[in-house]
Amino acid sequence: MEKGRFLLLMVVCCCFPQLRAQWDAPVTRYWTVKGHYNPAFAGGSEMIDVSMLYRYQWAGIQHAPRRVILNGHMPVYFLNRRHGAGVTAYSLTAGNLRNSLLAAQYSYILPTRNGNLHFGLQAGILDLAFDESSARITGGENDGAQPSYIVEGVQRQLADLGAGIAWLGRNGYAGLSLLHLNEPSFFALSDSLDVQSDTARSSIPRAIHLMAGYNIRLTRSLAIEPMVWVQVRNGHTELQTALRTLITDRFSGGLFWRSGDGYGFFAGTTFEGIELEYGYDLHTRGMGKQSRGSHELTLRYRFPVGQIQAKRQPQKSIRLL
Repeated sequence: MEKGRFLLLMVVCCCFPQLRAQWDAPVTRYWTVKGHYNPAFAGGSEMIDVSMLYRYQWAGIQHAPRRVILNGHMPVYFLNRRHGAGVTAYSLTAGNLRNSLLAAQYSYILPTRNGNLHFGLQAGILDLAFDESSARITGGENDGAQPSYIVEGVQRQLADLGAGIAWLGRNGYAGLSLLHLNEPSFFALSDSLDVQSDTARSSIPRAIHLMAGYNIRLTRSLAIEPMVWVQVRNGHTELQTALRTLITDRFSGGLFWRSGDGYGFFAGTTFEGIELEYGYDLHTRGMGKQSRGSHELTLRYRFPVGQIQAKRQPQKSIRLL
C-alpha cells in the first residue's frame, strides 16, 4: 500500500513543476497583450482595446504547451477623473495539465507633463488542474495481491493578486509589475488521498515584468518600434528584445531575440482597426531545440468608446386631436 502511494506521489509531483514553469512562460508578441502582464496598462488610451494571442509552443513535441491569452481594457470616467478598467483571461494546455486565470484589472491614472502615470491592481482566480485518470500504477509480478492505483484528478482554485505601475507617453511606454503577489500555494494531490508530505505542496512564485517601447517616426509612412521585456521568475532572469517596423501604419513586421532560447520573426497587417499578426520562433537552446519551432497568432481590435454608446433616440410627441 505505501509503495503504491509513494509512486503516485512521485507521478503528480513531477508534473506540477511543469505547471509552475509554464505559468509565466514568455510569448513573442507580448506588446499586443501587455495589459495581461501589467494591470497598470488598463485604460492606456481613449480606445477600447481587445486582444487575443494564441501560441503553439514546440511544434512536433508530444503534449507541447498551447496557450491562449485574452485581454481587454478601456477608459472609464467617474469622480471627475479618468480611470482604467480591464479584464484578462489565460488558458494553458500541456498534456494532462490544465490551468487558467480570470482576473479583473483597475488602474488609477495621474496626468503628468509628458504623459500619464498609471497605478494598477489585479485580482482574479487561478484554476489549476491535472487530469491523469487513465494512468495506472501497479505492483510487480511478485507483489501478489498488491493493488493498483489510478492517479485521480487534481483541481485547485486559488486567489491571485498583482500590481503594477506604468508610464504612457505620446510615443513610448514603460511599465513594471509584480504578479502572483500573494504567491498562491496548493497541495498537489487529490483530497481523497491520505498522503501528507511537504514535497506535495507547491506554489506559484512571484514574477516581475519590466517592459518598455518607443515609436520612432522615420518618415511619414515609415516608423520603427524598439522594445524590451525583462522577466524575473523564481530567481531566473530572461531578456527579450524586438524591433518592429510599421509601413503606412498598415503593414508591420520585425525580428525578436530571447535570451537562452532563440530568435524569430513576425509580420502582419491592419485593416479597419483590426490588427492581425503571425510570429514564428526558432529555438536554438533548451527543449525547444528538438522541436519544429513555435507558432503564434495575434488578433487585436481597437475602437472608440463612443462607438458602443447608444445613440440618443429623438423624442416623439403624441398630438391629441
